[in-house]
Amino acid sequence: MSFHRSGWLASFLLLAGCAAAPTPYPAGLGERFAAYERAAPCCTDPAQFDYAPLPDAGTVQATIGSESPAFEFHSGLSPFAAFRLPGGDKPYRVRIKTLFDGEPPGGSVFYPVVAMLDESFVVTRVSGLENLRLEPSLARPGGGPGLALVAPFDPSVSRERYIVVFTPAVLLGAPPEDRSEGDMVTLPAIDWLQRNGRRVLDPSPYGRLEILVAPVEPPGSG
Repeated sequence: MSFHRSGWLASFLLLAGCAAAPTPYPAGLGERFAAYERAAPCCTDPAQFDYAPLPDAGTVQATIGSESPAFEFHSGLSPFAAFRLPGGDKPYRVRIKTLFDGEPPGGSVFYPVVAMLDESFVVTRVSGLENLRLEPSLARPGGGPGLALVAPFDPSVSRERYIVVFTPAVLLGAPPEDRSEGDMVTLPAIDWLQRNGRRVLDPSPYGRLEILVAPVEPPGSG
């Protein structure tokens, strides 16, 4: 899987961000958008985010809700969750999944894109909507259907230290006023919407995350 490159820019069961853990977000989609319209940026720089730690292996649940922090990304204002990648020197993969609220076709979902940042909080990679895949319900408690992407990490060749999960503001009707040439999210998101049309599940400014960290075994081991 390839990701866009750009120069711009839980602890278990806790929101990662620059604010306290949120209360559950409103059930009604209209109420969620009303809360989103009242949101203001929490910070001026990703270095100010609170990054919740990810485990070396295992699953973390988090909620992006109406009390979550928001940030003015190059793609526009979005609530977000931020995480510190695990330490160590072995390769691993991170699966980021957002769960559906309600059953398709009548439900909604937080469409996630993920920015990977190095130790200086400079973005090294950004996923796009085209990286998302439908993932059915898993046969275990809390395993619901949703949209997921998988990002590989190899500490031996990369200095990436953090990930930030947010959504393109154009999906929420609030694209940035200035669409710079370096914005690798907004224009591809518009193109993706045009290509997918009515097949798109209603976007939500808030949602539930499930993040799985899985070590990658070297070839021939075991």
